[in-house]
Amino acid sequence: MGRPPAAPVNPSPHPSADTAHEGTPVTSPRSLRQLSIYFLGSACLLASTAITRKAIWRRQLRVKPKFYEANTNPHEYFSPFSDACQALNLATMNCVSVGIMGLGGIMWTFDIANLKEARAVLRSRLNYDRIYQSEDEVPNTISEMIAASGQIQIRDEDEKGGSDNPQ
Repeated sequence: MGRPPAAPVNPSPHPSADTAHEGTPVTSPRSLRQLSIYFLGSACLLASTAITRKAIWRRQLRVKPKFYEANTNPHEYFSPFSDACQALNLATMNCVSVGIMGLGGIMWTFDIANLKEARAVLRSRLNYDRIYQSEDEVPNTISEMIAASGQIQIRDEDEKGGSDNPQ
């Protein structure tokens, strides 16, 4: 009734340098340019958030009556159009800054440095070159399109033989 022998302890092998993903290092100029767009968006988001908080704080100070004033008739000039314009401007600033930050993050994630690279990646994913082929190469019927895609094999009646014909 002895214990089974302990398994030998082997350290796990480290992955070799050949299997590691080779990409653009974070400190390269290309990566820093992509990250600078992200950081610009985050700085704009911080600024627009600060401006929004300041506008809300000023509005609350305007609405709150003074200590010895009657609160039944506030002496505030109320303009729905002005409030709506201010709300629209603040919302636009917040959304644009989040958009810039998201764009910078996506560019860094997908390793896209400029508009030309983004256009090339998008066109390759959408098969843009195939859309503008000559008319001779474009299939005319649905069955030709399915056959050209290569996903389904279509057999004609003649290829089946006489298996469907009653005798």
